[in-house]
Amino acid sequence: MKIAFAIALLWTAPAIAQELDCSDRSALPQIALTECAARDNQFWDRLLNDAYQQVIARSDAAREENLRAAQRAWITFRDLTCQMEAADYEGGSIQPMILQACLARLTERRARDLETYLGR
Repeated sequence: MKIAFAIALLWTAPAIAQELDCSDRSALPQIALTECAARDNQFWDRLLNDAYQQVIARSDAAREENLRAAQRAWITFRDLTCQMEAADYEGGSIQPMILQACLARLTERRARDLETYLGR
């Protein structure tokens, strides 16, 4: 039964990903909500990486070293925090969405933090 469900998910995932409109999530099925959360996470991750590279490019050696260490620590914090949030839904279909939404939320915050360094 689980194998058939997994195959069905894999079969429908590309179609959902191509046609999915995340602008109104009120009537979307769980698999689509999870995909929308993953897209949000990918969007903020791209912005974070762009801001990070821009800050690195403007930094002297000491500031760059501090930023790299801070970023590594932040990634650990983000991942552990989101794993903790998602753990409450272990085994449920909502768990992957909770994880992706958390990653997106914390990544957005970090991207915005990095963008403030660009204004200095």
